[in-house]
Amino acid sequence: MKDSGDRFPLLLYRRAVTRHRRTAFALAILLLSLWALVSRGAVDWPRPPADAWLLSGGVVALAYGFFTLVAPSLAYAQPQSDHLRLQTPIYRLKISYRRIQATRPVDVARTFPPSSLRSGDRALLAPFYGRTALGIDLTEMPLPVGVLRLFFSRPFFAPDMTGMLLVVDDWMAFSHQLTSRLDAWRQTRQERARRPGSAAGRFLEDDR
Repeated sequence: MKDSGDRFPLLLYRRAVTRHRRTAFALAILLLSLWALVSRGAVDWPRPPADAWLLSGGVVALAYGFFTLVAPSLAYAQPQSDHLRLQTPIYRLKISYRRIQATRPVDVARTFPPSSLRSGDRALLAPFYGRTALGIDLTEMPLPVGVLRLFFSRPFFAPDMTGMLLVVDDWMAFSHQLTSRLDAWRQTRQERARRPGSAAGRFLEDDR
């Protein structure tokens, strides 16, 4: 078995990013066009130097638009030999297998009933109703949820347990690859702990 599993695209992250793509490009075109008209004197408002805000806003919106083109391919979950990697374009979260209690299939619609969601979350999850996500139950989060929310949207976090919900194309293959590596990691720890007189074994025993 390879140390690294397949890369499973994080569909929820992709959806969160790409749904703003048209808006970003439309805003960029609007602001840059207005800036060009003001620069040429075709429009009297806003007067320089206030027109610099049009250029700045247009550049930022354009950059975000290009980000939405690149970012989806850089967001994935990948089981490793000793941790689960959640990769985003700007942050890599490593969840140690020591923190994982269990994995479970989760019905997205039952876990997040539309009537219980904010409008933004409801629109984000709408394409995934009828799909199954993989729940990762943890003993504790790797970082405070407030910090993780800077990189992952609200539906990434299980509402009924401490853990995360991952929507991927093939949750069964993802679950198989993750649990096989998790079981192998646990077996290795147990074998090391059984070695008599082993310093590593004593450390693992104390760390249980």
